[in-house]
Amino acid sequence: MSSESSAVPSPSRFLVVHTDADLHPLDSSMQARLEDLGAQVVLFSGTDDDFLEAAVDADAILNADFRITAHIVTSLRRCRVISRFGIGVDNIDVKTATARGIPVANVPDFCTEEVANRALALLLACASQLPQLDRRVRAGEWREGELPETVQIEGQVLGLVGFGRIARAVARRGRAFGMKVIAYDPYLTPSAIEQGGASTASFEEVLSRSDIISLHAPLAPETHHLINAEALRLVKRSAILINCARGGLIDEQALVAALREQRLARAGLEVLELEPPRLDNPLLGMDQVVLTPHSAAHTKKALQRVREAAVDAVVRVLKGERPLHVVNPSVLPG
Repeated sequence: MSSESSAVPSPSRFLVVHTDADLHPLDSSMQARLEDLGAQVVLFSGTDDDFLEAAVDADAILNADFRITAHIVTSLRRCRVISRFGIGVDNIDVKTATARGIPVANVPDFCTEEVANRALALLLACASQLPQLDRRVRAGEWREGELPETVQIEGQVLGLVGFGRIARAVARRGRAFGMKVIAYDPYLTPSAIEQGGASTASFEEVLSRSDIISLHAPLAPETHHLINAEALRLVKRSAILINCARGGLIDEQALVAALREQRLARAGLEVLELEPPRLDNPLLGMDQVVLTPHSAAHTKKALQRVREAAVDAVVRVLKGERPLHVVNPSVLPG
């Protein structure tokens, strides 16, 4: 654990604990916004016990990937906001934070286009068998033997599970490629889905009708292993599964079985249940799978946006204002 001292006279008015500072370092302007409020920023790396020692009296927490459990949340004495560098908040016990009256802020719009581009890239890579073709050329095989079978995109059905910002951006790209787009989202009305450029379908219809299935649901208890053995029995043998949301949406054992038994053609995965994966994860050795390391949002512009927005949420709360995006707004006054 290390600390970055405030420029204001001690004692500081506020304590801000910043996890994952190596992933999301604050530039001078972000640091200045906090210091101008009289905040001391403590950079944290370590265990849960270390975190409690560092954060027990924190006024705010800036967090990326550290798991903030119910035990941690209940131990915080005066925390006024937990602000995440990202969209998903599945690594924060929001239920306990809500019970304690602590707002959990996120940045839902920082990487919409980047993640949609990655989903499309995985879709195209799987449909065109690009990794396999690349390996054959590098091995000196130009067009020898039987070429891998590729899929024509135009006219295919693209099924989206979840229809938030990123899914709607994927839908735009799918339509531009001549695909028919259907979507399932239990939190949206059919008219809202249709206004977003997709036809409404049930979860089972998305699985059974789609040639390409792309997952865009948040990870929550009700969506954990949403794609399981039962769900995979509904998909076409020729289908492609894309996941740029959260690895926990897929039961990986069921996915491996479906691919091995040729009940699913291919999968493009930006995320996995365990990140980084164990080297003995069967998905790493399957030619039917294209993998990327949960990196779609790692563009210079997107990272700058997410850091600025996460710091902005902390600044607003410490100034007594409402943050722009809160996943548990019931804790806010008014």
